[in-house]
Amino acid sequence: MPDIHLRNATDSDENLLFKWRNINELVALSSYQNKVTLDEHKKWFRNKLKSSNCELFIIQLNDQDIGLIRIDIRQKDCEVTIYLIPGNEGMGFGYKSLSQALKSIKTKCNTFIAKVQVKNIPSQKLFTKLDFKEISRDSKIILYQKITT
Repeated sequence: MPDIHLRNATDSDENLLFKWRNINELVALSSYQNKVTLDEHKKWFRNKLKSSNCELFIIQLNDQDIGLIRIDIRQKDCEVTIYLIPGNEGMGFGYKSLSQALKSIKTKCNTFIAKVQVKNIPSQKLFTKLDFKEISRDSKIILYQKITT
């Protein structure tokens, strides 16, 4: 089985994440749905990296970077964002890596939430498989929740 593991994002990941952030397929599934400028990205990245309320994990497959998990901590509630770069979907990598991420910060979060576009069926399946429950939906976004306490 392929070796999937997480590593913490570092300063040296800034350009990699900028490149990923503007991949057309990922932009289409993001909540922002627009490409970002390098200046916008740098400001966002530096704020997230130095924040004690955010954990950024790089997903690695056999030591190759293939995606990102971001967990934004708000009090004891944590919002989860995950993406895999195109070509790495549908092979269980998201499930394995997100399972690891949720376990690694479990003591900090009473509730995990995830906002998923209605058209993003793979992410819907991922969060459902990880025992997230749909708590609301509108024409564009489904809100999932997983209570850990």
